[in-house]
Amino acid sequence: MVHASTAPKDAPGEFDFIVHRVADVRLPVGGTAGCTVAGRLAENPNVKILVIEAGPPNPTEIPEINTPARAFELRGSQYDWGYKTTLIDRPEYTRVEKPNTRGKCLGGSSCGNYYTWVRGSKPTIDDWVEYGGETWSWDNCKEYFDKPATYHDDDKLFSPYLEHVGRSGPLHVAHADLIPELKPFRDALEEAWVSKGQKITTDVYSGTQTGLFKCVSTIYNGQRSTSAVFVEGKDNITVMAHTYAKKLVFDGNKAAGITVLGPDGRDYTFKAKHEVIVSLGVFESPKLLMLSGIGPEDELSRHGIKPLVKSPHVGQNLLDHPILSHVFKLKDGYGLDSHLLRAGPNKDAAVSLYRKNKGGPLSSGLLELVAFPRCDEYFNKSKEYVAYKEKNGGVDPFGPSGQPHFEVDFVPMFSDAFQWHFPTPPAGDWLTVIVDLMRPLSRNGWVKLKSADPLDDPDANINFFSNDLDLIALREGVRWVDDIVMNGDGMKDIVGEDYPWPMPRNSDEAMIKMILERSQTGFHPCGTTRLSKNIQQGVVDAGLNVHGVKGLRVIDASVFPVIPDCRIQNDVYMVAEKGADIIKSAYPNLYPK
Repeated sequence: MVHASTAPKDAPGEFDFIVHRVADVRLPVGGTAGCTVAGRLAENPNVKILVIEAGPPNPTEIPEINTPARAFELRGSQYDWGYKTTLIDRPEYTRVEKPNTRGKCLGGSSCGNYYTWVRGSKPTIDDWVEYGGETWSWDNCKEYFDKPATYHDDDKLFSPYLEHVGRSGPLHVAHADLIPELKPFRDALEEAWVSKGQKITTDVYSGTQTGLFKCVSTIYNGQRSTSAVFVEGKDNITVMAHTYAKKLVFDGNKAAGITVLGPDGRDYTFKAKHEVIVSLGVFESPKLLMLSGIGPEDELSRHGIKPLVKSPHVGQNLLDHPILSHVFKLKDGYGLDSHLLRAGPNKDAAVSLYRKNKGGPLSSGLLELVAFPRCDEYFNKSKEYVAYKEKNGGVDPFGPSGQPHFEVDFVPMFSDAFQWHFPTPPAGDWLTVIVDLMRPLSRNGWVKLKSADPLDDPDANINFFSNDLDLIALREGVRWVDDIVMNGDGMKDIVGEDYPWPMPRNSDEAMIKMILERSQTGFHPCGTTRLSKNIQQGVVDAGLNVHGVKGLRVIDASVFPVIPDCRIQNDVYMVAEKGADIIKSAYPNLYPK
């Protein structure tokens, strides 16, 4: 157990800081920020911290969470909030799906994501300056990307320069174990990539992301690393598990505490001497603010909630990466299906090896190889894209400063977490290719209240493809990567048919229809309490204080004003580390330099 849980009835009534967290980032990516902030504030052993957690407190004791290759089992499990969300809401086509996975455990989505440790491009983070000022530029954030982790390269396979990826933090990260069963696949993909004129790189951490690289993951010694480690061994942190937030408590316009529903079904109110930090994630943070009277006036009045602060951006600006996941047949022996998905000697051997030394296929996060490409040549074949770019002053809308257009993930196995509408193939090896659009133009998703009942899930609409050009971009990105997979040297000899039926690559309109029907969330939601210079622009200021009140901050992925061009786990940790330092600087008597 990472941290023993305290029942609300047994807890003291007042703490220095209250951190309420349920879920944050990726597929991230939940609970990541809250535990990080709590752990950093608890570095003063005399400061008392209350962490409120809706899920269980013991991620290290849960095999599905700890065992890397079992991550895909977590979708729809008891450790998944399983939100119902509208993915697409166009005049001619609407899709509502459940579950939209968010982690329900101490550590949140860091207990259920797919591990990738990347941070995005410098110009994309620099776009945050428009909302938060210079303190949120790349140069002023980069130390916080490095701070949470310790990077390991025990076999000295990579450049010593990459040591800066971790800076003696409690979170252990390392390059994905290059398991021998996947060497033929790795070799084939790298050969195909280079044969098509693309680059292989080792460094995507210095502000430029381009090329195919071997992924750094939040896995070390065959086990998942989660943000729960930040609270481990800190006796001045009280963790209250299986407990739900009902409403923030205010004394005038100052946040004074929180009322929660305990596991015994009773209400409890706890006071915060200094501040309340909301770290519930992109869906729940705006919900709690609205339940507490902070939000759009019409949304509050619709549910009979008296406004405390009329804050129009609460729940607005929901962002996510739309993805298209698709599957190819692989030549037998090139994938992990028989090692992980089906009973037999290969799976028996994988289980035995993992039990013996935490090695083998079960120690793999499955994303050994990830790519960040641009697809200008394919985009420029589209008259719609060319016309949009001309109206945009000749600036590429999907990568205006040279950022990658896509993240492409190569999973040498059938991955049902990304195509749950299709049955797992009963035999053979398979390749799942996941194409993520990094900078979608559809930026008008939202989170609203379903009711004034705090136990009701929020009403969320990601609103993918409200801008038609995102459909065209994703279509061309799929065509671009499929040319490498199907025609590149090495891969063309081991790749077979599509699954479950042929993809209509030669028809523009059929491809668009297929994307509408098969696209999914990248599990990277953010933006619903965004960083801002004033209440007309967003919800929190540069110090992550909620506009219009005192003693209340939001620190999680919901404050992102612009979505990073990558999986967002490292970015959530960055915001949490920076937010913790901002809080410390506000209380020099508690945290002297």
